[in-house]
Amino acid sequence: MKRITLLFLFLCLSATYYAQDAQVSGKVVDKSNRGFPEILVFVKEFPKLRTETNLDGVYKLNVPSDTLITIVINYQDAVENLKIKLKKGEQLKLDKVKLNVQYFTGVSVKGTFRDNTIGDLPVIEVQQIPGPQATVEKYLTLTTAAVSNNELTNNYNVRGGSYDENLVYVNGFQIYRPFLTRSGQQEGMSFINPALVSNISFSAGGFAARYGDRLSSVLDIAYRRPTRFRGSFDASLLGASIHVEDKVNTRFDYMIAGRYQDQSYLLNALPVQGAYNPRFYDLQFLTNFAITENLTWSVLGHFSSNDYRFAPVSQETTFGTVNQALSFNVFFDGEELTRFRTMTGATSLDWDVNKRTDLKIYAKVFNTDENETFDIFGQYFINELETDPSKEEFGDSVGTLGVGSFLDHARNRLQATIYSLRHEGSYQFLEITEDGLDYDEKGLLRWGVTAQYEDFYDVMSEWNYVDSAGYSIPQAPADEIQLFEVIKAENTLKNFRTNAYLQFSQSFDKYIEDYPVKIKVKDRDSLGNKTISYYHDTIDQSRSQFSFNAGVRGGYTAFNQELYFTPRMGISFFPRKYYLDKNNVLKKRFLRLHASTGLYYQPPFYRELRTFEGGLNLDVESQKSFHFVSGLDYAFEMWDRETPFKFSGEVFYKYMWDVNPYQIDNVRTRYYAENMAVGHSYGLDFNLHGEFIDGTQSFFKMGLLRSIEDLENDAYYTYINSDGEEIIPGFTFNDTPVDSLENNPGFIPKPTDQWFTFATLFQDRMPGIEQFTVQLGFNYGSKLPYGPPDRNRYKDTIRQRAYFRVDIGFGYDFLYKKPKKEDRKKFMRPFTDVRLNFEIFNLLGINNVLSQQWVQDTQGRFYAIPNYLTQRRFNLKLILRW
Repeated sequence: MKRITLLFLFLCLSATYYAQDAQVSGKVVDKSNRGFPEILVFVKEFPKLRTETNLDGVYKLNVPSDTLITIVINYQDAVENLKIKLKKGEQLKLDKVKLNVQYFTGVSVKGTFRDNTIGDLPVIEVQQIPGPQATVEKYLTLTTAAVSNNELTNNYNVRGGSYDENLVYVNGFQIYRPFLTRSGQQEGMSFINPALVSNISFSAGGFAARYGDRLSSVLDIAYRRPTRFRGSFDASLLGASIHVEDKVNTRFDYMIAGRYQDQSYLLNALPVQGAYNPRFYDLQFLTNFAITENLTWSVLGHFSSNDYRFAPVSQETTFGTVNQALSFNVFFDGEELTRFRTMTGATSLDWDVNKRTDLKIYAKVFNTDENETFDIFGQYFINELETDPSKEEFGDSVGTLGVGSFLDHARNRLQATIYSLRHEGSYQFLEITEDGLDYDEKGLLRWGVTAQYEDFYDVMSEWNYVDSAGYSIPQAPADEIQLFEVIKAENTLKNFRTNAYLQFSQSFDKYIEDYPVKIKVKDRDSLGNKTISYYHDTIDQSRSQFSFNAGVRGGYTAFNQELYFTPRMGISFFPRKYYLDKNNVLKKRFLRLHASTGLYYQPPFYRELRTFEGGLNLDVESQKSFHFVSGLDYAFEMWDRETPFKFSGEVFYKYMWDVNPYQIDNVRTRYYAENMAVGHSYGLDFNLHGEFIDGTQSFFKMGLLRSIEDLENDAYYTYINSDGEEIIPGFTFNDTPVDSLENNPGFIPKPTDQWFTFATLFQDRMPGIEQFTVQLGFNYGSKLPYGPPDRNRYKDTIRQRAYFRVDIGFGYDFLYKKPKKEDRKKFMRPFTDVRLNFEIFNLLGINNVLSQQWVQDTQGRFYAIPNYLTQRRFNLKLILRW
């Protein structure tokens, strides 16, 4: 009877407790005032009363009335405590809470789940990055596993892959670029306009199933949603850009941007002198219209025009060694004209059906019209230079080793239109908590289906004639002219492809009440001797988290009738780790351990089907790979900074089969159009960023890589003369073979095999004159492999010199610490930011090598003439914001 009475009293008290509920709500934002999702909010006195912020950083929590309680907002080591007491039925909206931990968020999805295979990058002023390309891609090469060895291009390579192996998304739409580009000078501007970007997410491998079918990486860009009228204007010696945006009302907002670029000033720093006339411009807009509170219609449009005209005149290049210095001189006649016109029209419909379901539809059309025309005639001679500094002729020519001429001709045109339609959705599994006040998220299901139609028309007419010392190469009968290389083709390809994915994510939180903590403390006593002590404490409620996502992709390509399936999986774990800060306050350590694995197939696109002769091999199948990536993210405090430092490290391994090998010349990738190789890529990547200088973020990265491949049927013969020497044309006197040896090259380096890379983006403000800023971009990449201009990949094992470049920018911030308009000069009052930057490109004046041009001397010996990149240049940039 006593137990029944106690139970009855308990139920009555519980009923009274829930009948007296009140409600508290609020918003949590990061350092940039963006809504911060997935933040834990709970009542300290009643730990089971808890919730988490939604995608916009908003939370609502039912709390007991007439009771003094503490609302705790907790994210890793950032904690806010708010004491309140509400009356019955009262609803209180708390002030906005700002956390200084924006750098450790992942890509947020509906509910409390995040994709643990991709991470957000810190938000910085990309336009402030010094260098010819102040772009998002340049930012990647300085801060992530992406690398670039050419300042004239926005291309980047990731862990041994080519640029074609990278995925790029803007607001959920996959982005394409022109197909005929053969040099960085022709390429024009990136699709991504940094003035519009609000979030940058990047994965260097092992990404989730919801992302597409490529072998290397994912770059996911989110454009900003305007909240008020604002704009920007940038102008420099290389071009200008402008953008405006506004939130017209609660339902409609827009952004419009335009850019113009003229790199003739920069290109005149190349060894080839002539009349450079590049003209690049683009227009871009994004609109969002809220049809209803839960239904949003977005439209993204882009048009770009890239015109590159060049009339070369002369070139002088010195190369060789200390003991044999050579000079290569060329006199040109002719002209090159390249025109690329690309258009993208995309629209999406986002329906937030309810708390559980979100549905999206994407439709896009991409069109490109590309023309490449050139006739370049060159006459060259190779001279040997005097290397003895004691002689009067030091540095002058002492003999001619070879003379010759060449004629390069092209009339190429490519037209393509790509239509795509995609549906994506997500469903949040929710369960009402035991107290009936909130929901627990039990899992997130994502799915997507894409249909794409491609229409290509390609006409190629390209040939190269070489005449060395009066002899046509290759030699032909007297009544014939034989060309060195000929590409003639007219191709039409109409293809349909489709793919789909299904992905499930879930997080598991484990709480331990009264969790004991023991921390080892190192210090020094009054005599300077090292001491060790132990700090003991008890955590009222300690949390660890384990999350995973697992999914599968499948697809079908019509032209080769290939069907494929690729499972993928990723896990992450936040352990219980604590530390003492400088004030001996116990805080939770940010530490994330993660791993991902899966199959990654890359169905062939148009360029991967095109052979060296220009035809199409429609039997090419997907390149295939197995990925394994494991790593950690670790945050720590240092030097009393407001925001913690973050260290990330990853180890990776990729096994590849059915590889379609390629050769790279400048930025032009030419495929063998056959699945004829297997390969391996493995290595380590390390990243560190934080406020090395108080108030400014700086970044350091280092990478170790080995990327190799083994081609089928690439055995070759070497021939031995009667003297027992290997016959080398142009070097051995006895060229009569008497024996031969078969050689199997085995694994050779891939064209992007770069053993060691290091980069930094360092930012500073001058002490005492903090309106003066400095930005330093440092990039080093070890030697890349190359070989002679034939199709024998086994020869491509020579290493060119390492890439080493330093760019620096000095800026003056006119409105630094002048938030009030009356403190500014009158003409600056309309602006929120006014800066003037002076930049020095290639500060050290290093001759970086892009590629090689092969020529022959009178003895039949070939020389690899380095094609150098740009020399030192100065730039002035004005940046206005309003």
